[in-house]
Amino acid sequence: MSRLTCNVGEYGVIMNERGELLILRLPLNEEFTTEMWMLPGGRLEAEDEPEEGLRREVKEETGLDIDIVTPVHAARWGIEDPPKYTVFYLCRAVEEDTIHMSDEHAEARWVGSDSLADIHWLNDNFRTAVGKAARIARALSS
Repeated sequence: MSRLTCNVGEYGVIMNERGELLILRLPLNEEFTTEMWMLPGGRLEAEDEPEEGLRREVKEETGLDIDIVTPVHAARWGIEDPPKYTVFYLCRAVEEDTIHMSDEHAEARWVGSDSLADIHWLNDNFRTAVGKAARIARALSS
């Protein structure tokens, strides 16, 4: 009998007190020859609980502590074998101190909703998750 496996990734749609969103730019290289942006997060380890795994990934990539508000989007990612599934969460930055990026990214930027249409996302799931998170954040603040 074969054993089913899959990869699970989690990403944070992290907002600050001004309603800005944290995005990370991937470094230019042979794989990414044009500017591509993504959200903080990554693949869960087998022993991770979902929220703790997301907190760990965000901390590793940005140095930030987050409060997780709610899941906003789930999707299958690409055509990897084994398959990868991704869950996106609306999060709040606990403090907005200096971001300490890992070597995985070239730049971090807080952006307002007026700039989101111009972002070149690594994957359309990021755009979808950001849109859903923005709607949920607006509903929660009203």
